Amino acid sequence: MASIITGLFRSQSQSKKISEDLENAGFDNSDYIMYLHEEPVSRDLKTSLWQFFFKDDTTLEDESLAISVKVNDPTLKEKALKIFSENNVIHYNFFENIKFRDAMSLDYLKRIATLRAKSQIFSSHEMKHHTQHNGMNSEVLFGKGE
Repeated sequence: MASIITGLFRSQSQSKKISEDLENAGFDNSDYIMYLHEEPVSRDLKTSLWQFFFKDDTTLEDESLAISVKVNDPTLKEKALKIFSENNVIHYNFFENIKFRDAMSLDYLKRIATLRAKSQIFSSHEMKHHTQHNGMNSEVLFGKGE
């Protein structure tokens, strides 16, 4: 099992530079996956999915790019994150203990990200709300016994 970093980038036109950067950093072609769209997906659909998963107002281009990189140690993780950052990654997720062949399915990774987000919501600490008190009222008797 490996650890995988999956990043989302604004455009598929970045794919060549990112792959060159990864290979120059020592990653083999078999250590990363680029999820390219053969058929265009509408901007509205991508944006609505993105906003659903990540709860932000990012608007995606028509041809966004997702890339997963297999990282087996902290040094490789730092290299991949540096490359992602240099190429203006919009968002990334880090998945531990996952089979790399399972990561070939972007839908599989989306399901894991969704489950992770739901588990973080459900496992959040219970919040206590304090209400405003009116203080003492006229019914309080000072020093008088009954």
